[in-house]
Amino acid sequence: MTIAEMIKQRRTELGMSQRQLASVSGLSNSEISRIESGERKSPSPRVLLALSAALDLSYDALMQEAGHRPLSDVVPKMPDWVYSLPPDLYRFVKEEASRGWPYVRLARGMSEKDLSPEDLEAIIATWVEARRKYDKRSSGRE
Repeated sequence: MTIAEMIKQRRTELGMSQRQLASVSGLSNSEISRIESGERKSPSPRVLLALSAALDLSYDALMQEAGHRPLSDVVPKMPDWVYSLPPDLYRFVKEEASRGWPYVRLARGMSEKDLSPEDLEAIIATWVEARRKYDKRSSGRE
């Protein structure tokens, strides 16, 4: 199955139009059309991440089908304790991990006993602040 077929099939299963998928994913309708028609054979990882979330498809599967290295090859597996985090913290860690930030690699060997809830809160606050500063520098607002 091609990436075009995979995306179109899932969109159809969900009863979505291309326009609805564009709206939910934050992509343009023309980008969705180019992907589904096969004109865009290898969408970027950023586009695939948006489609993965919108269509509830595996990001790794989309990456592989589009000819990219799966994220699991690039970013280390998160420690098991991460999956027991509250939903908002889990989403934050998962999103940052998908970007390949180095601190995820540091957390790889940790277990639940290594971090207290206070430690975890402090780490997340530090990550959020670092991200805010990075975003400011990247946009030239600093």
